Amino acid sequence: MTEKQAGEQIWAQIQAGFTMAGSALAGFIVVPMLLFQLGMNFAGAYTSFAVLAIVSALLMGWLRLPVLLLPPVAVSNYLVYLVGISQGVSWQQLLGICFVVSVLSLLISVSPLRHRFFLAVPEAIRRLLPAGLGAMLILMGLTQGRIIVRSAWSVTMLGNFQDPLAYLGLTGIVVTLVMMAVRLRGALFWGMVVTAVISLMEGFWVIPVAPFMLPTGLDLTAGQLAMTAANEKVVGDMLAAGLTLLIVLTSMNWIVGQALIRESSNSRRLLPTTFAVGALGALIGSLPPAVSPLSAAGTLLRGGRRAAWSAALLFLVALFCEPLLAAMAEFPVMVVPVLVGTGLLLLLQTIEDLQQTPFAWDLPVLCAAACLLLVMPLANNITAGLGAALISWCVLRAAGHSWREVPRSTWALSILFAVYFVYAAI
Repeated sequence: MTEKQAGEQIWAQIQAGFTMAGSALAGFIVVPMLLFQLGMNFAGAYTSFAVLAIVSALLMGWLRLPVLLLPPVAVSNYLVYLVGISQGVSWQQLLGICFVVSVLSLLISVSPLRHRFFLAVPEAIRRLLPAGLGAMLILMGLTQGRIIVRSAWSVTMLGNFQDPLAYLGLTGIVVTLVMMAVRLRGALFWGMVVTAVISLMEGFWVIPVAPFMLPTGLDLTAGQLAMTAANEKVVGDMLAAGLTLLIVLTSMNWIVGQALIRESSNSRRLLPTTFAVGALGALIGSLPPAVSPLSAAGTLLRGGRRAAWSAALLFLVALFCEPLLAAMAEFPVMVVPVLVGTGLLLLLQTIEDLQQTPFAWDLPVLCAAACLLLVMPLANNITAGLGAALISWCVLRAAGHSWREVPRSTWALSILFAVYFVYAAI
């Protein structure tokens, strides 16, 4: 490799890190705001989220994995609204649940059970999962850009292009796709930058007078977790929430991690590291992280150690920029082209994989694919799509007199997902 090629590779990895980290900045505001509704100090929640993001990115850089570990918004919504607010569980007790679940998940990930868990997921579902993630990211980008909106008559409808967020989002998507078509290196990164600059020049979001803020409040959230409750009903709700969270975190991290970085020799160290970071997060006041689908922007662009470390650098800057991120979150157009572009690349990757190594299609596989490509994007929930795919695959295999082909571990995992559907909202 020449010196020029080495320099281009380094810059490409840095761009990959900035791309996936920039598209994740909205979570720095959304998740702390959820915890604030449960009574946690917002500054402390923001600081703990940022510290967790920085630590996890540094660890991923050490493992040479271009992966983001962040608290997922869907799981955070479930914990805050359905466990916390609806069932009267305090944020301290919620952190206690997250700590116990992270420790249990860590023990499972270093035990022989991890191999059984891998074998429990059918090959077809593992290979089709990137396509489901891609469809979810595309729908997420179109929704955040208000290019499509909720409808009272159908699932979605076309947005109003008099809305500046819609037409600027669509412009960013077109610009990014054109750069991808001409094979411009770092097309996702430059599409994000161009979209953010245009929206700033047009005055749709402004840089606050005081864009920086010293991180505070960590003393109000660190070490505040509680694992007990005086009310027996709350104890039962905590146990049910813990079981559900255990199913969600273990399945989502394992399967998504395998789908995104299956070729890496260090991927086996991803799960233990993720759950160890989750335990640390609960101790400092943050919800448990998971392998973010936004990591696809780094893995598809062949990022590595520098990608993770450049993401950590951007997160370090974000630690001091809460007012600036709050202003950007009100007009999140820069995220739209990254989400759509990454989703399309994931779909393309799946198609190429299926062309090189095809597998037999039958009704169980087709229904599993439909669950991944429809339930997951429409519910904006990875666990919902995976659970529906596994359950439908098992039931249809058994109904087709092929029940002997279904491993016991797959039945067990499907039953656990059924428990999730009973105790948690999709």
